[in-house]
Amino acid sequence: MSWTNQPTPQGGQDAPVSLLLAHKDMERTTAWYQSLQVDTRFRVTSMANTHQDFRAKLASSPEIILLDATVFDGPDQLTEALTSVSGAVYLIVPGGVNTELIEQFKAIQSVKSVSVGDVNIADFMTRAYADALALRRTVSAISPTAWSGGSQRGGSGAGGLRIVTVWSRSGGTGRTTIAISLAQAVARRGLKTLLIGLGAPDVIPLQLGLRPEPNIVSWISNPNDEGLRSSIQSVGELHVLAGFPDILSESQGDRPAEASGSINELVTSAAYGGYSAIILDTPSAGGVTPRALSAANTWLMVARPTVSDVWMSAESFRTVTQKIAGQHRITPGNIFVVLNQRANGMLTADQWHGAADAACRKMNLNVGFPPVMATIPHSIDVSLAQDSGRSALDASDDFARPIHRLSEMLFGGVVVPVGQTAKEDGIFRLGPLKIRTKK
Repeated sequence: MSWTNQPTPQGGQDAPVSLLLAHKDMERTTAWYQSLQVDTRFRVTSMANTHQDFRAKLASSPEIILLDATVFDGPDQLTEALTSVSGAVYLIVPGGVNTELIEQFKAIQSVKSVSVGDVNIADFMTRAYADALALRRTVSAISPTAWSGGSQRGGSGAGGLRIVTVWSRSGGTGRTTIAISLAQAVARRGLKTLLIGLGAPDVIPLQLGLRPEPNIVSWISNPNDEGLRSSIQSVGELHVLAGFPDILSESQGDRPAEASGSINELVTSAAYGGYSAIILDTPSAGGVTPRALSAANTWLMVARPTVSDVWMSAESFRTVTQKIAGQHRITPGNIFVVLNQRANGMLTADQWHGAADAACRKMNLNVGFPPVMATIPHSIDVSLAQDSGRSALDASDDFARPIHRLSEMLFGGVVVPVGQTAKEDGIFRLGPLKIRTKK
């Protein structure tokens, strides 16, 4: 059997709804993605344009699937696929499909609606969000990691696509070192990970022993899937797209989201490539910085445990949550702090966070300052390892432990809040609570 035709408010405290977008026409899928990425109620976890790719992307367990039927060769193949879907499907069928066949699709349990020819994206978002919340209530016994982007396979994989911008308004915080090390830690967990350098000149190749070319300029000159594949270098399990070779080329990164060769298009292309983690090493300032923020859904703020970094971080937080609100998809709940290069006598995590929270109140922000998720001690071993071309992640256990903890927190696993101390007997203390962990 074959086809017969030719072919805005936030979601409160609820975690974003995960979506899989599937259309034979990649331009249409990209248009859907651009509409959805500005709505913080949703998070696009994956995209597909073939039926084989669609079946593979179902492994991420999306809550909502927006599917154009022509991804499949015919109704029989589509029907077979739909019966194995656990999420809510919004199906688009080509014009000319008879009413009886449409009714057959509607009778499938996963199918919530069938549209002919196209879908009104605004109506889809309203209904899909309500259906997703209703679905969550009916399966409340399922682990909440299914809705939060965490792993559903014991930490072996992520349930959604995280696009992390590692950014600090202050220079010298060790931002690039954190970005590289986090990307390596995530890749070693078995997740397909892409580290994108946006510095000018970019030091990632130097720290990882890579060639300066190909790099992001190579992709900008050929902004498609093939261009991305040919521009990527590998370090073990990690894929790396080196950044700009000099400050003159950096201006090429300052392109509107809808423009060819933009950072947004780069991230979209990477999502099509099946990456579970995309990590952007974002420079402290420059035209590319707001472009990277607009392409991400998570912000890892790197700061030093100093008073000056408190104020710089608080102002950066106000900029993202207030001044440029609506120009990105980073919600306050997806902003996390790493205190780096701490030495004895410097501010503790609690002291630093308390000062930052007080600064936010002085700025009349209506949200609290994001949590400090890791404190990384100063280690000369990290610099020595980088100078000798070795991974900072392998240089020091004191450095590696908090990085691996960040990896688990962002991409699946048990999160242990800062201030919680471990004992040898496997007991973690959190205020008055004692939590026994597996050894």
